[in-house]
Amino acid sequence: MVKRSVFAGLATIAALGLTTAPAVAQQYGPCQEVVHGSAPRLHPEGVAFDPTRDRFLVGSVRHGTVSVANPDGSVQTLVDDPKLITTMGLAVDVRRGRLLVANGDVAIGTKTSPATVDKTAGLGVYDLRTGKRIAYHDLGALDPARKHFGNDIAVAPDGTAYMTDSYSGAIYRVPLNGPATVLLRDDRLMPAGRGNGANGIVLHPKGYLVIAHSSGRALYKLSGTTLSAVTVDQPIGAPDGLLFDNGSLHAIDNTAANRVITLSSKDDWATATLTAARPWTDPAPTTMARGRCGIYVLSGRLDQLGQGSDEFWLRRLGGPRHA
Repeated sequence: MVKRSVFAGLATIAALGLTTAPAVAQQYGPCQEVVHGSAPRLHPEGVAFDPTRDRFLVGSVRHGTVSVANPDGSVQTLVDDPKLITTMGLAVDVRRGRLLVANGDVAIGTKTSPATVDKTAGLGVYDLRTGKRIAYHDLGALDPARKHFGNDIAVAPDGTAYMTDSYSGAIYRVPLNGPATVLLRDDRLMPAGRGNGANGIVLHPKGYLVIAHSSGRALYKLSGTTLSAVTVDQPIGAPDGLLFDNGSLHAIDNTAANRVITLSSKDDWATATLTAARPWTDPAPTTMARGRCGIYVLSGRLDQLGQGSDEFWLRRLGGPRHA
């Protein structure tokens, strides 16, 4: 997921002065508290906001696609690339007209195969307007001996992408005009028992990264190539998607607690204080994105992957709950 953070596309096209960006589609109109989506077995885990359309984009754990989510809950497929098996984190780089997609395979997608399961950590780059592939980076090939699962993305103002690998302990760096590299590989970012290791990732305005470690129930700070654990004053559960918001950090805790937590720090995230914990009624939230009308939390019904579900929710953080 969801997927989150420093995307240049959070401003309007006019404010950025772009002349080549995609045309703005029909607007949402009044701000909605909830988009209740419906699409056959879509199960989105990642989300990003596309200001050129005034729409959220959602991935698909099952189909490996990226779709435009409309206000009425309908979707239109934007990216359908054979290379994408399970689309995880999404990032919109509106300044350059790009959509970045994290790709993995944990044997739950319709395109899974023995050649790709637990071996896939890819970064797909697509034209934001057309969905056409611009580039595909096989990051797992940088260390073929390890298991891989590409999970989430953060994009810097210069276009550099950073991606987590939930199985190998790697953080990848993909410059706009340069070769992809392993920025860091550290066993502390590998899974702690069952579940994912490094998961959500966000870029702080000062240039360092904050990383969620789900199975380790921890946060890490990555400054350059120096990795350090963030000391938090209370348990944070299993953090998934992350998003900075006016100096605070929102995180999805997708344990049975099913909540959105908020943290603050006075020392550049060497330590952090849990300042809020909001129960979330929509099942199994994974991540969030900031749209025109605020921050929206995604529930792609990953709790129903076994039997399948056709619904998903995007609900505004701070809005009303289900009756």
